[in-house]
Amino acid sequence: MSAATIPNPAILFERAFPAITTTQLVRYAGASDDYNRIHYDQAYAVDEAGLGGVIAHGMLTLALMGSALADWAGPASFVRRLDGRFTAPVRPGDVVRVSGAAAEDPDDSEGLRIVLTARVGERTVAEGSAVVVRSA
Repeated sequence: MSAATIPNPAILFERAFPAITTTQLVRYAGASDDYNRIHYDQAYAVDEAGLGGVIAHGMLTLALMGSALADWAGPASFVRRLDGRFTAPVRPGDVVRVSGAAAEDPDDSEGLRIVLTARVGERTVAEGSAVVVRSA
């Protein structure tokens, strides 16, 4: 297959995660020690916080991005740096799809630079970048 027939030749990987659940959010609250009610209490998230409903922890979204990246990189590599910016909320029932692409200038002194995007449907919910060190 030629580069002209690949939908986006810059994409290195894409992974869809199972739909986010409220149970998952409660478990993540315990793991992260973030018990803010916006992550599990529907009435509070709507009435008090004005969020339109429960939202996932931003760091959970970043963790999904890191998981997809680490799976792609493989066990002989490591993630040297990972950062992200949250652009829209993720809610229970959402299927988060993470993709990674080579940065415009992918090689730097630290390793391979990757641009990460997390989407729910066509809506971007987080953007980030990472540096991966791959073994020879």
